[in-house]
Amino acid sequence: MRRLLEAIARDFAWTAANRWEPLGDRSRPRQLLMCAGLLVRSRIVAVALFRLKQELRRHRVPVLPAVCDRLAIVGWNVCIGNHTTIGPGLYLPHGNVVIDGIVRIGRQCVIAPWVTIGVNGSVAGPTIGDNVFIGTGAKVLGGIRVGNGVRIGANAVVLDDVPDGATVVGIPARIVKTVEGSAANLQ
Repeated sequence: MRRLLEAIARDFAWTAANRWEPLGDRSRPRQLLMCAGLLVRSRIVAVALFRLKQELRRHRVPVLPAVCDRLAIVGWNVCIGNHTTIGPGLYLPHGNVVIDGIVRIGRQCVIAPWVTIGVNGSVAGPTIGDNVFIGTGAKVLGGIRVGNGVRIGANAVVLDDVPDGATVVGIPARIVKTVEGSAANLQ
């Protein structure tokens, strides 16, 4: 339970930071008020429901994990599959996100609306590193690895591995910028 609460606290902090509402420099009552505002205005509840669902599944609690799943889908248009692992600090600015298959998402990631992360012919989904930004409408499919610090452009379709620090765009996605600034092709 402690791990669950710590992960949710990091999700709140990361959401607040991405919304330019840092919680750390506020008084305790102000922090609580800002957290209440985040509950109303963001998809943080869907992420918290996913984390609660995972905790309930770990303890083999019947029915309640499915209730959490349905609430996230109906209330916030966020569908995160049972075999997904997400590090602390996930920020979903809007809904309409589907994550399914055996997917791993690192710490402090931002996933914009209309994103699909999942399988491409098998149950193996992508492994996504830390501090990754996935733009609106992007598709990240198959048993690929997306490195740390990657930026995926809007509507990109990522079907191959992406190295750390790269920026990818297009259909199929291609590297347009790396940490060193050189352009390359994914294939």
